[in-house]
Amino acid sequence: MGQVQSGQTATKRFTPQEISHRFATKCGSQFSGIELWAFKDVFRRNGRVYDGVYYWTEEDFVKFLGIPEATAESGRILYAMVHYLCMFPFLRPRHPPLTFSQVAPTTLTFENMVKVVVLFTGRYKSILTGDYDFLKLLFCATAYYEEALADDKEFKEKRATRSSHEEEPIPENSKTHETTRNGSKDENMGFWENKFAALANLRNSSGSVSSSAVSVQSSETDIDEELLNIDLENVSNWYDLDLIKSYDNIDIELLRISPTSLYHIFVLLLAIGPLQPQEPISTYSNHFIEPDIARYRSVAKSMTQSFDANWVLGDPTDHNYGLETGISYSRFYKVIKSVMPFTFDGLAVLFEHFLFNQRIAPTSTVAVQPPSRIGVPKAAGSPPVDHPFASPKDHDGLEELNEDGGSATIVAPSTLPEPTKLMNAAMIAQLATFMDINSFQLYGGLKKLYVGSEAGFSMGSFEQKVFKWNAPTVVLISGYVLGPEPKGARERAFCDLLPPIRHGSSTSQVAKRSGKVTYGAVVCTPWKVSHKECFGDNSTALFQLEPVQDVFRSTGYNGNHVYFSKSLGLGFGNLPPKQQSHKNHGAPQYAFGDLSLTLEHALEFGVFRSVGSETFKSSQIREHVEFEDRFAITELEVWGCGADEVLREQARLWAWEEKEALLRKSVNLPKDIEESRALLEMAGLVGGGGKRSGGSV
Repeated sequence: MGQVQSGQTATKRFTPQEISHRFATKCGSQFSGIELWAFKDVFRRNGRVYDGVYYWTEEDFVKFLGIPEATAESGRILYAMVHYLCMFPFLRPRHPPLTFSQVAPTTLTFENMVKVVVLFTGRYKSILTGDYDFLKLLFCATAYYEEALADDKEFKEKRATRSSHEEEPIPENSKTHETTRNGSKDENMGFWENKFAALANLRNSSGSVSSSAVSVQSSETDIDEELLNIDLENVSNWYDLDLIKSYDNIDIELLRISPTSLYHIFVLLLAIGPLQPQEPISTYSNHFIEPDIARYRSVAKSMTQSFDANWVLGDPTDHNYGLETGISYSRFYKVIKSVMPFTFDGLAVLFEHFLFNQRIAPTSTVAVQPPSRIGVPKAAGSPPVDHPFASPKDHDGLEELNEDGGSATIVAPSTLPEPTKLMNAAMIAQLATFMDINSFQLYGGLKKLYVGSEAGFSMGSFEQKVFKWNAPTVVLISGYVLGPEPKGARERAFCDLLPPIRHGSSTSQVAKRSGKVTYGAVVCTPWKVSHKECFGDNSTALFQLEPVQDVFRSTGYNGNHVYFSKSLGLGFGNLPPKQQSHKNHGAPQYAFGDLSLTLEHALEFGVFRSVGSETFKSSQIREHVEFEDRFAITELEVWGCGADEVLREQARLWAWEEKEALLRKSVNLPKDIEESRALLEMAGLVGGGGKRSGGSV
């Protein structure tokens, strides 16, 4: 008795502290020698020491990253997330609390920060494999515990019958005030508030910041009884451990993210969009002052509003209702994966700063990797490789790993184009949340092709500026939603051409504020005139940027992607309208696709219609919702995604065509009739009784 039988492997009982230390040691092996040295030096020079142990406070953390005062709230939320992840792989609070350092006043010691940096930079994939859902971990680090759901019987019954990613709205009787859900009451904080005093100071009057450390349900488990039987000596994949695979058995369905907290995270990530690992945030200090910071906040607001199902469904009468409901993991997962899969890429770049030491930069012999870009397709009709609309569900918001386990960090040039009404740094940052920056060269590769307010709102100007561009293009359209009753002769004439059935507007809750909408399209094939047939391929996609962010990818069902006609207008997702010869003086009669974007030929009005899936898939975040936005166009822009040689090639093709047109105009026959006839006979066009073998008619 008490002895291990033959053929069985004895397992050692490890305490949580020992498991955390073993995992941190494994994480440390993911750094190169120079990276680990730089990390240690950075941590010691910018931190504090107590009884021989180096640690960081919130002030040290925010100061090192250089987070500006304009996004101070973002910095506090990020610090809370880091503080929470220092416990990894333990995610639930224990009693008494876990102490991974018996000396340091906070858990932000070097050993714990090694784990955090490995997680945020994507190096964890060589330890936990690519199956680990980092997005779920990110949610846990940002969420709070919704105590009202724990005792709600209706909620318990419903969640027992649905999948892990299926959405379920919060019952009316379970909705609580924001400060309660954020755990601001003393009885909800318990021992976490006492242990992590720094996190308790994160609360403010707005209730927008919730301490991630107090965000999960308390467990009465005694740590002394939680000695785990784990064979850490022979573990090859930490993901095989139930502790990690089950996310410490945390009840994810009782967690919620405050939309306000998510909004602040978005503001910071958008503002540092073009940041590179070796660039300080101060490089883009202009992004954090007016008017730029206002643009980033506006974009972050549109992105945040995409998460609240009640808001986008238009059920509540108050447009601020969305800020009173926490975001569940199922909703968080669906929106991120569907419409903004690259949103959290900036976190990987930001935490790479811990591995860069300016003291060794001037004499470093480490080769700097050139910008990693996917070549612009040269063959007509070929889409860029790995365009983001192919399989966004496979992206987890972090860079891929190199063979040596290092992070293949995206290196993008920070050159931004001269801003216009629509295209600016904030717009590029928003596009980068769902468009791959390398495939479409969003930073440094955008070329202005057409701007309606500059070149004129006409199909002719559009054609002259956009055609013969042999690379992907991004179309941006902004406008204001028309009222239920047309005003003015031109608006009434436009409405007379539309189908009689009209669905509700997607901006029903914000029409009183602005009524502004922004739509767009990505076209990866060259443009051409198409009176009867459409062009484009399955890489073509539509998107909405304001007042909510949404993406509509191709279904592959038919080829009605794009049409262009000077007399019929411009459309996506439907066939060119038929020309009516007698009715309406020959004006086109429109028949919209189930999901389509249509601009009339004068580029004055447009319609976005969403009543199902046809050429493009219906909204993944507004399921079973039908709407139709009829709007007056205020701006229309087209930007090319490609290098300078593509722009020069376009200019060369236009110059050649103009030269050929001039040559055709300059062909004149001699004034003498006999000489003219002789010239035509020599060509075999006239005379000779058909015996000559020249040209033919």
